[in-house]
Amino acid sequence: MISKVHHHPTDEMLTDFTAGNLGTGLSVVISAHIELCEQCRLRRTDLENQSAALWEQEASMDYQGVTGDFGPMLAEIHSKLDGVSQETSVHTQPAVLSEMHMLEGSVRLPKVLAKLAGEGLVWKKLSGGINQASIKLDDETTCEFLYMKPGSQAPIHTHRGNEFTLVLDGSFSDELGNYKPADFLSRDPSHHHQPRSDEGCLCFAVQDGPLKFTRGLARLLNPILGYRFKQVLSRVR
Repeated sequence: MISKVHHHPTDEMLTDFTAGNLGTGLSVVISAHIELCEQCRLRRTDLENQSAALWEQEASMDYQGVTGDFGPMLAEIHSKLDGVSQETSVHTQPAVLSEMHMLEGSVRLPKVLAKLAGEGLVWKKLSGGINQASIKLDDETTCEFLYMKPGSQAPIHTHRGNEFTLVLDGSFSDELGNYKPADFLSRDPSHHHQPRSDEGCLCFAVQDGPLKFTRGLARLLNPILGYRFKQVLSRVR
């Protein structure tokens, strides 16, 4: 667990995550952040309690409209289910971090990501000293581990969709700030940035749209990036 985390998912994202309304890729990166961030773990518990209270209130109103012996019976069933839910919430413990050997060092990963990495990663070298290992989790997003070598820098770009990034080790920065382990970042088409890392950085990123380079010769790659993004989504894991 990281003591100080400065960037988090929004309450809306945590609510959708708690309700199971997110795709697999986005659920995985948020789950990994929650394992590392006590603040978001507590916030998620609050959201679960609020949801349970609202459901109990609505269910209680429904029971009042049930005649005969069915009302008390339904109320009793609800009470038992609620007790099981609360007990499960109380006894749920943060996932244990696992140590994985990746690239040039040993990095401690959240349990959900350690499992994915343990299934085997194929690393590819990109430009600017960046390495990528893709994982297929759903048909809506591309998911990948990204390793930025010390002194590396990505071309300046924006996004044709949303990108959600969790910092796992080291640090990186862009025009919008500096990011350290457990920080959770969201980027969309309104953001133009150029990530760079002085000390090196390992991240896990989920995208629902391809990058769009905005300067220099890198712009010539945009049609290829769009085509590759569609190809990745069409593959069966």
